Amino acid sequence: MMPAIGYQQMGTVNTPIFKDKFVGYVDVLGFKTLVKAAESGNGMSLSRLLELLKLLGTSDNRHRYVKHGPHLCPRAPFLQHDLDFQVTQVSDCAVVSAEISPSGIINLVNHCWVAVLGLLTHGIMCRGYITRGLVYHTEAQVIGSGYHRAVSMEQGVSAFRRNADERGTPYVEIDESVCKYVRECTDDCVREMYSRQVETDGSVTVLFPFKRISHKFMLSPRSKFDAVKEKRAVQNVRAMLAEVKGRVEEFINRLDPAAVSKAQHYIGALDRQLEVCDRTDDVIDRLTSSLGTA
Repeated sequence: MMPAIGYQQMGTVNTPIFKDKFVGYVDVLGFKTLVKAAESGNGMSLSRLLELLKLLGTSDNRHRYVKHGPHLCPRAPFLQHDLDFQVTQVSDCAVVSAEISPSGIINLVNHCWVAVLGLLTHGIMCRGYITRGLVYHTEAQVIGSGYHRAVSMEQGVSAFRRNADERGTPYVEIDESVCKYVRECTDDCVREMYSRQVETDGSVTVLFPFKRISHKFMLSPRSKFDAVKEKRAVQNVRAMLAEVKGRVEEFINRLDPAAVSKAQHYIGALDRQLEVCDRTDDVIDRLTSSLGTA
């Protein structure tokens, strides 16, 4: 088995090698605008911007795997305890890689999904690509065709495009080879968690953090249905969605038509979640009426 940092032992010489790994690339959109605003003092401060960029990943993420192993679907098959997990964050982007295993892919996808969701809640959009290929990835360096493919494919993401010519939509696309790997995976946890974090437009699959901002409830014979509590929960979600939508709109560079178009994808997705809140309220009202609950 290859050591986690990508070296092959040859006598007393450590020879770097490329390895077949899952590779993710996540890029912050509109970063130049955010930087200019920070420089002029009209936007978020530099310290705040740097703090948000940590959501893309830090060395702490790597060290967590070294110490504790996989934390999502911990019983899924893996090759190395640390999943050969690496993350490199530079300026406005991050490169993440992990071993080829069910545990490797779900933990890499989850890392990227958490990063996108975290930045979304602050009104910041991301785009990227997750693929499989050869890479040499350490804490200091990342080289290889797998990395190059992820970077080159990022700008051409076309998921949920609204016209045939639209390119660069604000999502992290997942390569079909990765989707196929998950479909053929026999681990139930991996398939279930993956399905919760992605969405497809019928031909392209992407990370989709929007449905995470929602409220679901279940009727249980063991507990009394509390309409007031459920309504309050829905209203909290509605307020959160409105706040996130406001933040996205705040950071739009309205002088850039492409930036406005990208933002409309996020705003549309958030509006659809607000519609879900309205439908949930309707369900609660009908249940209240049918159960005679005050």
